[in-house]
Amino acid sequence: MSLQQFNLIILLSLFSLNIFAAPKIFLFNVPLKSIPAKMQGNKMLLVSIPKAAPGFDTSALIYTNDGYEIKQHDDVQWVDTPARMLLPLLVHYLETSGKFKAVLSAATAPIACELRLDTEILRLQQEFFTEPSQVRLVLRAQLFDMTSRQVKATQVFEIIENAVSKDAEGSIFATNEAIGILLNKMVKFVVNQL
Repeated sequence: MSLQQFNLIILLSLFSLNIFAAPKIFLFNVPLKSIPAKMQGNKMLLVSIPKAAPGFDTSALIYTNDGYEIKQHDDVQWVDTPARMLLPLLVHYLETSGKFKAVLSAATAPIACELRLDTEILRLQQEFFTEPSQVRLVLRAQLFDMTSRQVKATQVFEIIENAVSKDAEGSIFATNEAIGILLNKMVKFVVNQL
């Protein structure tokens, strides 16, 4: 057997073990509600591009065993960073309230609005501290009145969801549940400030 044939056999063996397999790619999958045909509000809301705390601005699925060291699930990732995936969902859910003249995304329409919503993901990780493991989502939100140039309200949301399994897929399912809960809480938070 030649060296070239031997190398080919090794390479084929590695492929069969999925060492070179492409990662599985997931996205946030939450129910989308219908938007009212006519908006009832008189203010426009601009939703800023969400930020993420250091270590969490990644498309990797993060987990921790001890609360200090963050690790990444192998061969699985989000289609984009969670912060970027959150923006269109925030805009959509806030639109469904019908309480604004318009809800705009800073990614597509950086225009003057009466209100601006800034958000930051402080934590989004699977935690193996309990049985079953849990996904912890912590998000800080600030609503600004752009006319008076003042902060109207600030709130930190913390959602914890049990994972259905210890693997990355369990984390993804729990994360989607947490995102759905967060979006509904965000709508209530913003609408209550009007």
